[in-house]
Amino acid sequence: MRGVSYERIKQLMQMMFFEYTQAYVARGGQLVFSNIQVQPGVPELWRKVPAIMQGKIGPELYGDFEDEVQMMFKALYDVALKGDFRGKPFNFPKLENSLSPEFFKPEYDEVWLDVHRVVAKYGAPYFDNLLPPYRGYGKGVSCYQCCAYCFVETPESSADFYDKLNFVDGKHFTMGSWQVVSLNLPRIAYKANGNDTALFEEARRLMDLSVDIFRMKRKWMDLIRRRNRIPFATQRPIDPRTGGKGQPAVDFDGLVNTIGLVGGNEMAQWHTGYQLHENPEAVKILVKLILEMQKYKKELESRTGGKLALARTPAESTAQRFAVADLLTPAYHDNAQKLAKGDLGKAEHMLIEGEKDVPIYYNNGTHVYVGANVGLLDRIEIEQKFFPLLNGGNMFHAWLGEAHPDPEALYKLTKRIATQTQVGYYAYTRDLTICNSCGTVSPLISKLCPNCGSDNVEWWSRVTGYYQAVSGWNEAKKRELQDRFRVTA
Repeated sequence: MRGVSYERIKQLMQMMFFEYTQAYVARGGQLVFSNIQVQPGVPELWRKVPAIMQGKIGPELYGDFEDEVQMMFKALYDVALKGDFRGKPFNFPKLENSLSPEFFKPEYDEVWLDVHRVVAKYGAPYFDNLLPPYRGYGKGVSCYQCCAYCFVETPESSADFYDKLNFVDGKHFTMGSWQVVSLNLPRIAYKANGNDTALFEEARRLMDLSVDIFRMKRKWMDLIRRRNRIPFATQRPIDPRTGGKGQPAVDFDGLVNTIGLVGGNEMAQWHTGYQLHENPEAVKILVKLILEMQKYKKELESRTGGKLALARTPAESTAQRFAVADLLTPAYHDNAQKLAKGDLGKAEHMLIEGEKDVPIYYNNGTHVYVGANVGLLDRIEIEQKFFPLLNGGNMFHAWLGEAHPDPEALYKLTKRIATQTQVGYYAYTRDLTICNSCGTVSPLISKLCPNCGSDNVEWWSRVTGYYQAVSGWNEAKKRELQDRFRVTA
């Protein structure tokens, strides 16, 4: 980028967005699920590291490219603010903004305002808050991916951390997860029926089953690797220093296995009689359960030698599937009938008719019930407690109900969340109406286009971690969209 004009850099950023949103290569024609970690400058950890470019390492350092990074960041958000040809937001790549101490200073206020102008218009960017002490910023490499999963590598967890940092022998960071196994927390509570000891024992039993699944996955993947069935992941890029083959693109031994949590709110509701927002006792039992699971996780890691993580599962379909499974299982039908969220009457009628995609769900992870009439700050106060406990990742949602949020107000809110809470990852969600007749993109959900009056419209919102047309959601997520309690900044 050195010596390249701003307009050219802006064109390259636009090209990146368009290429990512036109590559229909996944099952069902879905776009490539991609995200990029962005900061408005070179992070302190990388400033004295030799830069890799044009097949060479150094002699210039990443810190020598501060001006270019700042220009790319500005261009990236200029393009994001404009949207595509029709003015729609880009689905991918997801822009993950890392909030770190060296860039959270007054001299960067205007840069962050650019980010929040995009938030105010589309709601699309995400915020990876590295400021809370438990995130350990500056001690290693940490990032959020997908819709909530957090991966960390430090000198303590990786003996060759500094070799990876400096690309010695082609070593590099490739953090990720082998597999996610989600646990139905409400069913754990149904089985325990108010008994703490039984609750913890059932959670440990399911964690044992999860480890068995991880073993099967590893055995299967090892076979695939030996037979070279995943050449992209096992390719060995050329080491710029030696000219020989470097380390494989993916370090499979460094991947973790993730145990995901679904329905923490409903688990607490059955166990205590209260939802998370209704009584501190509900929050307390969920915290106790996670602490017990973290304790047992360490025991399993010691026993198996594998890496495990506890996380909030995005649960786009799993939140529905668990609720439906409990409703259809005679032993848990009555329980689910009392606790499942959504339109239970309609769901039961549809199930009788043989339909499987029905409008009921449990809440994601450790979230407060999406429809709870709870202010934003009160919701943060409850949900922030779970972030330090879930080493595999979590996410906080701020569902915005304003037609035209103020970027400065949003930025002030971001600073408050980043500096005064334990929330490590969050996003503001705007609902959008897109007219297929005249192309107008308007705020909030409307049945008619406010510009031309057409009813040929589609709605866009964040399903759980990324934006897409609501028409592609399952019935449970569509119902959740109706239930969401929206706030103002």
